[in-house]
Amino acid sequence: MATNAYEREQERAEAQAQAYLNGAASAGLRAALSIPTDAPLVPHLLGMGEHNINVWFAAPDDHRFVLRINVATQPFHTNQIRYEYGALEAACPSGCTPAPLFLDDSAQAPGKGVLVETFCAGQQLDFDDLRPGDVRCALQMMADVHAVEMPAATTLFRPADPLREMFDECAQRFASYRASGFEDARITRWTERFMAATRAMLDAVAPPQDIGHLINTETLPSHFLIPADAAARAAAAPAAGTGRFCEAPGCFVDWERPVIGEVAQDVAYFVSPTTTFWDSSFLFPVCDVAGMIDEYWRAVDGRFPRTDFESRFRAWRMMTALKSTTWCVQAIPRYSSNTGAHTTEKTAGKLPVYLSDEFMELIAKECFYL
Repeated sequence: MATNAYEREQERAEAQAQAYLNGAASAGLRAALSIPTDAPLVPHLLGMGEHNINVWFAAPDDHRFVLRINVATQPFHTNQIRYEYGALEAACPSGCTPAPLFLDDSAQAPGKGVLVETFCAGQQLDFDDLRPGDVRCALQMMADVHAVEMPAATTLFRPADPLREMFDECAQRFASYRASGFEDARITRWTERFMAATRAMLDAVAPPQDIGHLINTETLPSHFLIPADAAARAAAAPAAGTGRFCEAPGCFVDWERPVIGEVAQDVAYFVSPTTTFWDSSFLFPVCDVAGMIDEYWRAVDGRFPRTDFESRFRAWRMMTALKSTTWCVQAIPRYSSNTGAHTTEKTAGKLPVYLSDEFMELIAKECFYL
């Protein structure tokens, strides 16, 4: 029996998946996966994010699959689950992302639609409990996806000016928070400082030279599933060597907000304190960031040029922190009122820390250069 709101939401999610997998609406799914119509399918909760609920289930032959139920859309498209399915199709040549197997965006699907993808084994990247080679594997996965050639006719969103469009999105979040009735003067002052610094950066930075790569845009540690043998192979690569760290580095999951853009966005997001601290208590020392960038380019292994990466990385480091801040301030009304909107226990716990003066001071220095 659930004892709090988050446990009750987890129970509802599992019940929703159970009803779908074993009801009449699952006929198409079962046909696509070659699962008998009378075989019971048992969902097991994998995790709940702000936009998707993930469960795994097994066919009678014990082959596992992941069912993703969309509960909220991302900006720039209206059919979240179909967009994500297309992104997984585009990423497949990398060899390190789940393969999309089934899509249902009909009225009979739970939430706002579902997709089924291959189940990926491996341990989530955990900065609080790193194994030798873990970070190298994550960098290799990013580089392998970034190296996939994207056709000009892709249906994935291709922002004309990625930094400015992200800034506009941040400004909309900030305006929504200020109009919500939950404004906090202290938080507003911090956010206004960050907005001003970012606006000045936008006026100074040169336009991007290479914006043709498939990027995840949210390279959280929990999105990298790394088998132990892959981490060991990556760790064994010489420190001063060249070339890719290892083959089959793992699986890069959660493709709910990909775009065609510039690789500096993914790398900056990966090393940002606003990212690592979300899933752990870890913060990259500033002195380690340059080494991390060098290892990323080693993983790229000459498959595309470095061009203007350094200047764009600095800009994206700032924009990543602004995106995190404005996302947090926009979440204040939802987590401060009993609206019944979808919430997660992790966000409820992390939100006060991210909005504290101590954390704001940290990112002001490290990301906004204030």
